[in-house]
Amino acid sequence: MYKILVTTDGSEQSTKTIEETLKIAGPMGKDVEILVLFVMEKIDNMIYAPDLDGKLKEAVMNTQDAAANRAIAAVEKKFTDKGLKTSSKVLKGSPVDQICVLAEKEKCDLIIMGKRKKGKLEEFVVGSVSLQVAQRAKTDVLIIK
Repeated sequence: MYKILVTTDGSEQSTKTIEETLKIAGPMGKDVEILVLFVMEKIDNMIYAPDLDGKLKEAVMNTQDAAANRAIAAVEKKFTDKGLKTSSKVLKGSPVDQICVLAEKEKCDLIIMGKRKKGKLEEFVVGSVSLQVAQRAKTDVLIIK
């Protein structure tokens, strides 16, 4: 069975990525499995000076988790409505690390992800997640513009 890891973050670019993934995976039918991944930056180590009792941090984490679960559920529905086998994961940490490690662990044949539109300076300073994944992944990567 062919396994595709597709990333989402609930953005407009992610919607386009999912549509392109459906075009690729749809004709494969039961011969493909889609693994939907939502990666969130960890906020565990962020310091909230006025948040001495931890309630602000907890509220932010709960909001972040709820948004990720809503995005994943919406994406999974698009695939299952087309009769495709789907599973999902929400992970926290470095997006590049999480995507590459999961793709290898799950023995994915292809990673499909979107490319965010950043300014040249921001991309130079911060880097591009999609470019870093393409360089580090041990499997094929398709970047949707």
